Amino acid sequence: MSHDGPIEVEDAIARMLETIAPDRPTTDMRITDEDLLGRVLAEPIRADRDHPPFDRATMDGYAVRTADLATGERLPVLGSIPAGGAMPKDVAAGGCVAIATGAAVPGTLDAVIEHESTDRGDPLEVTAKDVRAGRNIHRRGADAKAGDVLVPRGTRIDAVARAAAIAGGAAVGTGLVSIHRPPRVVVVTTGDELRPADDPLDRDGDAVLIRDSNRPLLVDLIADRWTFGGNVTGTRHVTDDPSATRDGLDAAAADADLVITVGGVSAGVLDLVPGHWARRGWKTLVRGVRMQPGKPFSAWLAPDGGTVAVGLPGNPVSAFACLHVLLRPWFDAFRGVEVAVASRSLPLHAATRANPRRPAFRPANLVVDGDGNVEVAIPGWQGSGDLPHLVGTTGFARLPVIDGEVPAGTPVEFLPHRDDHMRRRGGTGP
Repeated sequence: MSHDGPIEVEDAIARMLETIAPDRPTTDMRITDEDLLGRVLAEPIRADRDHPPFDRATMDGYAVRTADLATGERLPVLGSIPAGGAMPKDVAAGGCVAIATGAAVPGTLDAVIEHESTDRGDPLEVTAKDVRAGRNIHRRGADAKAGDVLVPRGTRIDAVARAAAIAGGAAVGTGLVSIHRPPRVVVVTTGDELRPADDPLDRDGDAVLIRDSNRPLLVDLIADRWTFGGNVTGTRHVTDDPSATRDGLDAAAADADLVITVGGVSAGVLDLVPGHWARRGWKTLVRGVRMQPGKPFSAWLAPDGGTVAVGLPGNPVSAFACLHVLLRPWFDAFRGVEVAVASRSLPLHAATRANPRRPAFRPANLVVDGDGNVEVAIPGWQGSGDLPHLVGTTGFARLPVIDGEVPAGTPVEFLPHRDDHMRRRGGTGP
């Protein structure tokens, strides 16, 4: 297959996904480790015993034998059972016991009468009528039997899944669970013009300087366990010197699953990144994508197939769009997320100019009017360096390829890049 010239977005995603081996690497983590949240189970968590492990009272009250209620006799209270107490012994016929919510019900008793349906006396009078066996009792094994799957493989661990895992015995013995190892990522920014975020200078002699916003942007996004879930193992900056580029990229690739470079990936004299990977014998996967912004996006595969390198454009909105549109599926697949973020087709809120040559991805929000109609609203767009109009957006609108404006009401694809993507009409920008 040819890699000459820009390819379609879907083709670029497919080529990236082809680099992921079926036997994705796994690792073990403690069930109590805070870093576990957001990770994906590589193996299911099974119940170590029946759940609940005994017949359990679901109300405070009195455990009784329903056969004893048929005579209408008062029942002597022969003891009390607290939650967490010892497994109770059998109770003599004609008697009952006080019992707390969560306590084990003696095997000879078959119902729990709530306090409100008794006179709370001793002997006890049950005022409830037609009491049937099983009343207010959560039977042993009703939730799960020993060996049943409690948390399936491929589940992204949240607070509920972790609680279920602990209840299921994941912490018994080793206390470890198996997860898909997050990809090890090194972020490399390029260019003599970049300066640290806190650098007060905006010029060095005649040279115009740019504060490096891409590095924190990408590191923060990649490290977020609920979106990309990567493990950023390092960051580097290389100047526009060929030897610096060579040494920096080689070092970045030494122990990484993914190297992300920012800038230096187009066709200019100082765009040194593509040539470096070619000289190292890396296979070109993608060399340009039909999208705006993000056309220069490129990707390469190491000769041994163990590392992928991608080149993002230097403009921050371009880098952001490439990360979400082209790389999010790769991150999802690597870390075992089986259902990727789904797009929606929704009407465009207002007419918007498109790109006549390739699909345009515009930062956008969903807005909801008083009638509950959901539409895609696009803030002002000033180009791929326009970070201010990216602030507060929650997704991308994919516009069709037409020469001119896309009319209001036209169905367009909305690809969310965060969860809180619904707004009331009027919340369309910063």
